[in-house]
Amino acid sequence: MDSYDVAVIGAGPAGASAALAARRAGASVLLLDRSDFPRDKACGDGIAAHTLDVLAELGVRDAVSGFAPVPALRLVAPGGGQVTRALPRPAYTVPRKVFDARLVAAAVAAGADLRRHTVRRIESRPDRVVLDRMLSARAVVGADGAGSVVRRALGHGNNPDGHLAIAIRGYAPAGNGPVQQQIITSGSGWPAYAWSFPIGDGRANIGYGEVLRGTPVSRSRLLDGLHTLLPELAADTVTDLRAHHLPLSTSRPAPGRNRIVLAGDALSLINPFTGEGIFYAVLSGALAGTAAATSPHRAADRYAHALRRRLGRHLRHSSAVARLARRPVMVDAAIRAAQSDQRVFGVMVELGLGDGLLDLRTLRKIGRGLVVR
Repeated sequence: MDSYDVAVIGAGPAGASAALAARRAGASVLLLDRSDFPRDKACGDGIAAHTLDVLAELGVRDAVSGFAPVPALRLVAPGGGQVTRALPRPAYTVPRKVFDARLVAAAVAAGADLRRHTVRRIESRPDRVVLDRMLSARAVVGADGAGSVVRRALGHGNNPDGHLAIAIRGYAPAGNGPVQQQIITSGSGWPAYAWSFPIGDGRANIGYGEVLRGTPVSRSRLLDGLHTLLPELAADTVTDLRAHHLPLSTSRPAPGRNRIVLAGDALSLINPFTGEGIFYAVLSGALAGTAAATSPHRAADRYAHALRRRLGRHLRHSSAVARLARRPVMVDAAIRAAQSDQRVFGVMVELGLGDGLLDLRTLRKIGRGLVVR
């Protein structure tokens, strides 16, 4: 039986970051994924500056190399109001086929042992965790996505309706307008929105998503939403359409148990305000990898503490914002406030793309927007 200090299940951004952090702590690392890399992953492909900060701390500085920065963000409210402003720091759009492969390559270069393997059985013992009766580790990081095997092994089910979204993503020719990320929200089927993120190679990542509310959402409904909110799209120019689930952070399981921890989508770390998940993935992966490598016998406790210290307040604030945003008029008021006040716009960006907090000044500005309405 092959034995390692840390086994990471899933080699996406959360898993690769966990492997990098564990290697930096001196652990031997097994990195497992059911796919070979490069591989596609349905996603908006947006990479905020906050993600790059975490990767730089892990020694990865070329994750967006060769891709043009996206300097601005345009938000359209359910009622039609809109704001376009420069982002505090530029974002990037990097297809996951490229981005994930770069992170995996960095983990392998750092000394992680990458194997293609689908984990089916997880056995927790007092001194180790055994995978499929053939691999063992002193601690395990479950970074295997929304349908996580590790999460199920810990006894946690999927997110319930109201805390789970579904989205469809494709690629289309980018328009000739300004280089900016676009998020267009809809009052129909709220909360729902479409996006268009330019890549810089003549294409844009486009998509549409909505929160599940107990009724099945068909592919045709997703496509109707996409073309309603992005009417300039020609249906015959959209390629690589793929749907995916987004487990929102408003309903998270426990971060782990004993020697097993969860990171990224497996821990339901998707921002309920924007659907962004890559920043959460790399940050939680780094924290999980460090805890697993330095305290394998109590990895779950160490990780839970680190996660609370680093993201606890932000996750509470983003959940509160998500509750407020259930009423489209609140989003209308927020975008009116962001249109008139750069600081409000900055707070919204930090809440939606990073680890920002909601402050009293911003709430007052949004409240005035309600009065204006």
